[in-house]
Amino acid sequence: MAAYAGVAKSTVSKYLSDGNYYVSPATREKIRAAIEHLDYQPSAFAQGLSKRRTNTIGVMVASIANPFYPELVAGVEKVIEAAGYTMLLGSSGQSRQKEADLVDALIKQRVEGVVVTSATMHDREVARLVEAGVDVVVASRELQGELIADTVVVDNRRGGYLAAQHLRDHGHTTATLVTGPLDVVAFQHRAEGFRAVYGEGKGTVLMLSNSDMTTAVDPVADLLAGPERPSAVLAASDTIALGVMTAATTQHLGIPRDLAVIGFDNIWVSQVPNVGLATIEGHAHRVGTVAAERLVDRITSRRAAPFGPPPPPERVVINADLVRRASCGCSSAHTVTTRRGPSSN
Repeated sequence: MAAYAGVAKSTVSKYLSDGNYYVSPATREKIRAAIEHLDYQPSAFAQGLSKRRTNTIGVMVASIANPFYPELVAGVEKVIEAAGYTMLLGSSGQSRQKEADLVDALIKQRVEGVVVTSATMHDREVARLVEAGVDVVVASRELQGELIADTVVVDNRRGGYLAAQHLRDHGHTTATLVTGPLDVVAFQHRAEGFRAVYGEGKGTVLMLSNSDMTTAVDPVADLLAGPERPSAVLAASDTIALGVMTAATTQHLGIPRDLAVIGFDNIWVSQVPNVGLATIEGHAHRVGTVAAERLVDRITSRRAAPFGPPPPPERVVINADLVRRASCGCSSAHTVTTRRGPSSN
């Protein structure tokens, strides 16, 4: 079409764009006539790429099999669909290599933004997205170092503190924390809350290689079969807590008669009456909603001022709540938020 109009391709691109580019009236008329004669239909996708407007947002999770993530993703999806975006979902299966591959794929797809929820994802992969000019919001996880992207989390320290304090209120003078890898910031903060209640000599920590239910069963069974079996366990996630409860069953221990258990996240399985898992409310849907709202706001701001500096990243902390159920020794579900203790704020 540029050849037919007798102008440069770049001039046609300026004419077709919605930017503030000057094209003389005479040249505009040549291009308009060429479009009409050739019945040219501009590609919306190609125009989107030229303006970095693909209307796609990526969401990265550690494992779609973990019931926590679908609830969080549902919160993200509700917001971005209402804003006119398409969601691309990637699950890494807790593989660092797959996470790196997903980052490569999202950058190549030229997504406008990414919600990162994978707790295992290495900080450098988040940095790669930011350096590629992609708007990023980190949800239900935190980076180890500098705050380089908006972050939305539940108050993990306070959650760990509330759960440990509740166990102590039930008369458990000692307890064990069963956690995923402590190089994950969320697990670090939950452990700090636990240690604020169960200090030196009062609390022990069993660290697992990941937070899967099946990973927890054998190590916890060994712990429960040992000479210093704890009477109470705080699990750093509900999936770990389900593994703890399974291990207790293999050792013919009753919950909470022989072992009190509190989890973290309040996944839907925890709410099943026959499970009755006391837990910290992880606010998965709310975290996803807030993260998506912040991401859409960032993309909108960038579109409005593409050459201006972006606003500095912020950290949003959602309050932690304790949900009492049978596994901790309470008879019914009840939300407790009155305890004071360490906070992530």
